[in-house]
Amino acid sequence: MTTMLGLDDENGKILIADTLRLHVGQGKRTTWADLAEAIGEKERTLRSYVESDPPMMSAVMLMRIFSALPPAAFNRVARRMGFATRPIEHDAEASVRSALTEASQFVAEGTEAFEDGELDHNERARLARRAEQMIPKLALVASNGG
Repeated sequence: MTTMLGLDDENGKILIADTLRLHVGQGKRTTWADLAEAIGEKERTLRSYVESDPPMMSAVMLMRIFSALPPAAFNRVARRMGFATRPIEHDAEASVRSALTEASQFVAEGTEAFEDGELDHNERARLARRAEQMIPKLALVASNGG
């Protein structure tokens, strides 16, 4: 497999390893075991990317890993590679409706997760990911006066 431009040098490996350490591990947004399960990869393979001399990461592996992490993780890597997102023109009313729909879905998922009276680590992680996905939309609504 080939690697993405800019990720085959030592700085790229360090950036990816540092980003993974920020988001994955005990007490972080997700554990190595949960990430491995989410993308269908061996936990040992994933952990190898944060070792002192990590192996090269293919573009396919990069996309699989970072698609399972919060957008901020990929954005951190993308910015250093010279890519940045630009604001998208939007309809403020549609944004409010969309945010309300997502918030309603979040409440429904949270209520369902609490049905047995407590959250297990998978439910907690799923709700955390869902909440993080909502933040940009809620921030957009908040910045436009609601």
